[in-house]
Amino acid sequence: MSPKPNELIRDPLFQLNALLWLAQPLPKKCEINPLLYHKGFTVYAVAPPLPVPLELRLMAQEAQIEMQASVTPDVVLAHKGARKFAFAECKANSFGPTSSAAEQAQSLLVVAGPRAADVLGLAPGQVADSLLAFMTPQTEQGPLAKTLASLYKELNAAQIPAGKFSVLGLVLTEREVSIAIDDQASAFFALPSGIDCFIRRAPDTDPRPIYFIPYDPDIDQSPEERKFCRRVLFERIQSTLIAAVGHAHAPCALSLNSDKILNGAMFGMYEKWENRESAKHLRELCRKLMNALMQAVNCEAPNSITFQPGEGWKIILEHSEQQEKVLDALLRFSCVTLDLQTEPQAYLFDEMEDSRPSGAGE
Repeated sequence: MSPKPNELIRDPLFQLNALLWLAQPLPKKCEINPLLYHKGFTVYAVAPPLPVPLELRLMAQEAQIEMQASVTPDVVLAHKGARKFAFAECKANSFGPTSSAAEQAQSLLVVAGPRAADVLGLAPGQVADSLLAFMTPQTEQGPLAKTLASLYKELNAAQIPAGKFSVLGLVLTEREVSIAIDDQASAFFALPSGIDCFIRRAPDTDPRPIYFIPYDPDIDQSPEERKFCRRVLFERIQSTLIAAVGHAHAPCALSLNSDKILNGAMFGMYEKWENRESAKHLRELCRKLMNALMQAVNCEAPNSITFQPGEGWKIILEHSEQQEKVLDALLRFSCVTLDLQTEPQAYLFDEMEDSRPSGAGE
């Protein structure tokens, strides 16, 4: 069942994917217009854990300002030519300066400030400009901007350097999704201020199956929504495996690990995921599905898929008949039969399999 429009633009997972869509090199005839990509911005990192400089945390402590040791923005966008970095965070609703979310916001303001290069692990000259950008429904844009202004003022009074901030508002109509761009975002992203459409949509369509990231364990969702998003992720993984087998030329052997499978299922976005805990959770989900697929395939074509701890899965296709059997078993498998709510178990060899580099905050 497709979510109601008001629910959709309040969903942080939709907001995250909206940011990813805006910064992708998409075809000209695509119904999505990547406004930020056209201005030179691309995805630098997804969910990077970034440390708040210790001396600034000590200054905050002296001023009795709550500050986190590290903070994880949903996505960091970068314009490499202009050396600009935007630290983006998605919110369903605005919040007040004394709310629990304010501590995270103040930490993000510091991370996105003059010390952004240090935080990202870059040389000072590699960051010429930075911005903290919140994304929220347009109805929350004004109240959230007031809260951020209050938090910025408090940091400034304590002589704690903070970054510029912007609030991007999402607007959804029956046929369009638009972004409301304030003056600060207009200056930083070189976009005109006001409301600009970036998605053309057919009425009553559900955009969730075409998300870059169909499931994010860090996002707070209802059990029903989490179950749906996991199913979409599982179906993406299944499709990735079907494509790999279908495009193979027997006789051959395919080698796949969780990182490679997840990167294919997320259209290349998983390799930019820097939060190791949530990446580990995704690998555990991938193994859960792959084990079920391996069992289903081997029942039809024995020993076609094997698993080596720390390395991944090997698919043996000795001849075209075996390839057809493997492909048929994969196509007939239904993710609906899987338990989509129980959390997957941790795996002993997980870190051996993780081939991605450490994140900026580690």
